Amino acid sequence: MTAHRAILGILAATVLLAACGKEQPEVAPRPTATPTLAGNTTPGERTLRDMAGRSVSLPAQVERVVALSPSAVDFVVALGVQPIGRPSDSANAGAATAQVVGSTIAPDFNAIAALRPDIVVADAAYHGARTRDFDRFPFPVFVIAVNSYDGVLTAFAALGEALARQPAAKAAADELEQRAEAAMERAKGAGTARVLLLTGSGREVYAASDATYAGSLLKKLGATNVLGAAPEGAPLPGFGLVELAQAASLNPDVVLAISSGEGGLAAQVSASPAWAGTPAVAGGRVHEADASLFLRSPGPRAAEALEVLVRLLFPGR
Repeated sequence: MTAHRAILGILAATVLLAACGKEQPEVAPRPTATPTLAGNTTPGERTLRDMAGRSVSLPAQVERVVALSPSAVDFVVALGVQPIGRPSDSANAGAATAQVVGSTIAPDFNAIAALRPDIVVADAAYHGARTRDFDRFPFPVFVIAVNSYDGVLTAFAALGEALARQPAAKAAADELEQRAEAAMERAKGAGTARVLLLTGSGREVYAASDATYAGSLLKKLGATNVLGAAPEGAPLPGFGLVELAQAASLNPDVVLAISSGEGGLAAQVSASPAWAGTPAVAGGRVHEADASLFLRSPGPRAAEALEVLVRLLFPGR
């Protein structure tokens, strides 16, 4: 991963946590293979490549799993595994009894090592800058990278192999695709929906392009992203900084707003004089969108996200 992408990943983590209104914790030390982190000296029996292209040595059987992001937790639980460690900002009930090992953007690697995991599942969106340290960490770290609907299916296959749970991974992916196909079928014949997906607040507002996870879900349903090719340079990869009043000229039918900080982005759009005559505001179709579902945690909940989008974009379907 280039330095540029690593910086974007750190900035993205900061913005994503702000989108949920969480106070950002102090950044924890980066992981190092020191004598204080006594690792498993048994060599792995399998060698796989993770989704960051790293070679990872793993035991034949994986039982003790630590997941470092909400997405990672969701994938692990979907494969029938109860993780022994999770970030403080994961809300998955299937991991409620797991030990908290820091937050997503500030993992506690001493606490992780103390659990002596068979595998640690990291997330490129948050931990891309740490991959060299992961190579020296005394327990195997498998990095997932998911930024599209298709990426969810790829991650299921990759993690199914890494956790030695291929049948569970195939079953979970098949169920996801069945629900996704049902959602797409409901959207057929409903006409087109011109959509603008925003995140942020105040003067810092960003629009999602087709190159984002949410953008890939809109395309899956045949919706039109009115800012499909967002300008580069925003802290969130695939998002572009927009001036809210000027964005009204795009005349979307629907606005999906993921608020940051204190919230209220949807109300900000609806109250703007520049937006008064737009189809979205005139039709009462400016909606607050779930940050976890559409931004922070791309993964096994993709089918649920598609179902929510069908209801918002194609009422009555």
